[in-house]
Amino acid sequence: MLMRTLFSAEPLRISPRMLFQWVARTGLFCLLAGPAVAQSDSMESVVSDFLGAGLVFQNHDRMPYMYLGDPSHVEAARSSSLSLDGAVGQLRLIQSRLLDLPEADDAQEEKRRSSLNGRLTATITRGEILLGELPTDFQAESTLVFGVEAPLYDEAHFTRLTAELDSLIPGDGPLVDRVGEFRDQFVIPPEKLELVIGRAMQECRARTLEHIELPPNEKVTLNINRNMPYVGFTEYRGNSHSIVHLNADVPVHIERAIELGCHEGYPGHHVHASLVEQEIINNRGWDEYKLITLMGPYSVITEGAASYAEDLAFSREERMQFNSEVLMPLAGLDASNLALYANYTDLVGELNYARNTVASAYLYEGLGREEAIEWLMEYGLETRGTASQRLDFIDVQRAYVLTYNYGKQLVAEHIGETLTEDPDQAWEKFVDILLTPLGPQDLLPETP
Repeated sequence: MLMRTLFSAEPLRISPRMLFQWVARTGLFCLLAGPAVAQSDSMESVVSDFLGAGLVFQNHDRMPYMYLGDPSHVEAARSSSLSLDGAVGQLRLIQSRLLDLPEADDAQEEKRRSSLNGRLTATITRGEILLGELPTDFQAESTLVFGVEAPLYDEAHFTRLTAELDSLIPGDGPLVDRVGEFRDQFVIPPEKLELVIGRAMQECRARTLEHIELPPNEKVTLNINRNMPYVGFTEYRGNSHSIVHLNADVPVHIERAIELGCHEGYPGHHVHASLVEQEIINNRGWDEYKLITLMGPYSVITEGAASYAEDLAFSREERMQFNSEVLMPLAGLDASNLALYANYTDLVGELNYARNTVASAYLYEGLGREEAIEWLMEYGLETRGTASQRLDFIDVQRAYVLTYNYGKQLVAEHIGETLTEDPDQAWEKFVDILLTPLGPQDLLPETP
């Protein structure tokens, strides 16, 4: 009866959306697009197909990702011959199915669906970018991929900041050269990197355990390596075990010891991944979190929280004291200029937003590579080598730069004065950000 109706001489009077809904609900979708769709769709079916389609999509995107499901699923996805365009088409159909599900029973389930919808929009947009279909501008890309628009500051903003640094950093000559010379006295010797970072991470862990209960088997392994595209990154292996990779080819300054220990380890990426696996995947059964990619609103949360982790675990005074009394002696560094250096790091942190401005101009406004490098050197106080590496990062990860600076700002503003007024509550709010899970829009202040 169904086939006779479809192919009868009488014209069908249905809209394209009605036809798609019929295709999705009858199961014919599995023949046309790949993922199997049950007669009566469900969140579980949508999530299952999202994981399969998401893994296939990663065949076409060189961004790293984390998958905490059955390893055979990754191998199966890698053997797929589906094109990038086909993978994006699958994701669009899965998103339509998600939006067509019956109304959720409670607010938490609605939040879950909204989060998955944002991740689907991000992955679809990423696929379109890889296919050469760019959004209209940097802010449009930021909104579609990361769910927020980060502030873009003009040259005058950075000129004011560099003027402050110019009066702070001793010596004559161009500021970028003086900053480089000043910073050189705080570089951790490569042969002592593991010792110093390991001690910093040990302290970060001790402070975290005062506020967060972690699985008894959790651990972090340090791996000092070379020829990596990052200064450091966390490879979460599952079951509360992470490997933190550090690049010995890149000079690591003393202030980054605590930063890396907190950002990559405690209470940053390692703690976040451990809690997500334990609470969101194992306890709640939200299997979509088995696949975590870099491109999506969730990265604003993960990177923002990890970037804020140092401020949560250490006050400014505690950080200076630990550097002076523990880490700098371990590194064999002179601590006499540490107070001046701390003032420098406070100011230079605000220059991180120069990367967003450059990314916008470089990706969408015709700024050439050499001009972008020079801009980062002048207004971001990057060395030529670091600025060139920054552009390589932007070439691949595009608007991802905003997740670090604006992500941290959103988390910091959300926790606010609680950090000084009630530190225990600040830690509770931090964990809530990790496990609710919130999106970047949820961290924005409410407008009257």
